Amino acid sequence: MSRYKVGDIVLIKSVAGDLIPHIHVKLLKRVIIKPTKGKSNGFRKTMDWPGYSGWDTEIVFQSEADNLRKNWSIPFEGPGDKTFVYDSSIIKKPRNPSENKEVRKKKTITRKKK
Repeated sequence: MSRYKVGDIVLIKSVAGDLIPHIHVKLLKRVIIKPTKGKSNGFRKTMDWPGYSGWDTEIVFQSEADNLRKNWSIPFEGPGDKTFVYDSSIIKKPRNPSENKEVRKKKTITRKKK
């Protein structure tokens, strides 16, 4: 049994790697696919398919979608874009979900020697 329910907003990571920023998504529908055995057809045999479970989700914040589109070339337009998330990609359910703020670099001032 999953500890999340429909309508929860969760923080997820990408299956493509840890460098891609985490984003907030809203859980829409639970998806559970059972494993299937391969079939024998004469001397041929198809492969066994493992099962998987996850959620159909939609993106919540526009700034996160913009960041993924501009910096990572991931084609999300904004809130309402649907995607699939594996259970293993869910990091946590934040208490107060808010947009990820860009970390600003401090301006360094070079001083002239006297």
